[in-house]
Amino acid sequence: MPLSPLDIHNKEFSRRLRGYDEDEVNEFLDQIIKDYEAMIRENKELQSQLSGMQEKLGHFANIEETLSKTI
Repeated sequence: MPLSPLDIHNKEFSRRLRGYDEDEVNEFLDQIIKDYEAMIRENKELQSQLSGMQEKLGHFANIEETLSKTI
């Protein structure tokens, strides 16, 4: 199952001596969340557009078939 922005936001890491700067990591994760959400929105928009185009294609294929039978 793919990660959601909420999964990224809620991810906890263990702490160790001489580990990474927590604020720097959190800022980076925030940027990842924003970018990931944008990609999810774009993907949904593209899927919607694709669905619309497939409907139009089906419509025109039906018209083509009707014209072919008429001729």
